[in-house]
Amino acid sequence: MNRLIWGLGLALFVSAQSLTGAPVHEHQGRAIGLEYAHDLSSDHTQHSQLFYQEKHVWSLTPDASAARFHLQYRLIIDTEDAQTYEKPGASNVEKLIAFVEKPWGDFKLNLGWQEMSWGENLLLPILDVVNPRDVGYLRGFYDPGAKQSSPMILGEWKSGVLDAQLIAVPWAVKSRQPEAIGDFKIADERRYELGSDSEYGGRLGLFLAGVDSRLYYFRHHPREPSYRFQAFSGETDVILDEEMVTTSGLSLSYAGAAWLVRTDLAWHQNFPATALAADVERTNLAQSIVGLNYTSEDGLQTLGVELHNDLWETLPEAYSKGPWTETERDQTFLTWMALTANLSFFQALIEPQIFYLQGLDNSDRMLRLILSSHVNDSISVGSEYQKTEAATTSPKLLLNNKETLALRCTYAF
Repeated sequence: MNRLIWGLGLALFVSAQSLTGAPVHEHQGRAIGLEYAHDLSSDHTQHSQLFYQEKHVWSLTPDASAARFHLQYRLIIDTEDAQTYEKPGASNVEKLIAFVEKPWGDFKLNLGWQEMSWGENLLLPILDVVNPRDVGYLRGFYDPGAKQSSPMILGEWKSGVLDAQLIAVPWAVKSRQPEAIGDFKIADERRYELGSDSEYGGRLGLFLAGVDSRLYYFRHHPREPSYRFQAFSGETDVILDEEMVTTSGLSLSYAGAAWLVRTDLAWHQNFPATALAADVERTNLAQSIVGLNYTSEDGLQTLGVELHNDLWETLPEAYSKGPWTETERDQTFLTWMALTANLSFFQALIEPQIFYLQGLDNSDRMLRLILSSHVNDSISVGSEYQKTEAATTSPKLLLNNKETLALRCTYAF
């Protein structure tokens, strides 16, 4: 399956090269940079990367109905990952987007490696389940930057106040996993198969009276990391729990002059409710997020507050009596509050961002501080600090007990 998927990516890339002489090159962006991330909790370097990234859109003619080819990728060399410089290959490629887009009036068909964003892009999204995720990502697997592109067929239709999407992922992609979870090595037991492991779903939207409402449905592999001990391994190796999950939901948003109200509602069926166990418990889970944002008149300062709720159909035993829990609890309803701030000063010279999540009836806590600076049109530098204190009562932060510091410098040309 992997060979077939990579073959598709290669074919799309070759197609892009054949279009380089086309008369229309709609967009082009390139950047090179350095990124360093250190795990403060274990005092080791998480990654130290030199990266190059670019994005292009080609079309054969200026006509709006002409086919377009989108190509975006990031190439890395990581001193903490010997494979990226000793055996260059797929491990050097990140954030690959490569797809053909063909419009026909109100309808558009996309074919290739793509990323989708579902829901209202709140702090810990609950509806954004189309793409697999990098479990070991610096900011945690729930962050949008943790998404991995998938080879998908996407049909989009828009007419007046209505819009719709249909998505099929025939050859599903596994979430990128670290080599180990704590002291447990991850054993990759099987490959995804066409048909039984295919992912599919859709979205239906309506914009009426200033309210943007959307319904969602997607059948997919778990986006939450969940593992069980491999048979006969003596509890030294774990394997991924990959039984399919069905997610359905609703998102709503309403924007005023300075205020934005957003909400996501999700219902996950057959949800993996344990992170690491001999047998993975599965149950149904309802989640909701309600957010309120205020943006200043000049558009430079945005403050937000969010209320997150999880309601388990049955409480997973591992969360109430498991060895990882701090105290015994019998809660099926859990609540968190998040505060966010996106600020900009001195014409974007300094741009701090603050994110804070606190459990109201549990001990989860996450603090993220980001400081970015655009020195000029080409050079930007930034730093980021994140500390997560996670309890097993929360599926949001499982396996993300960490304290990290990251530094980056980017030159765009």
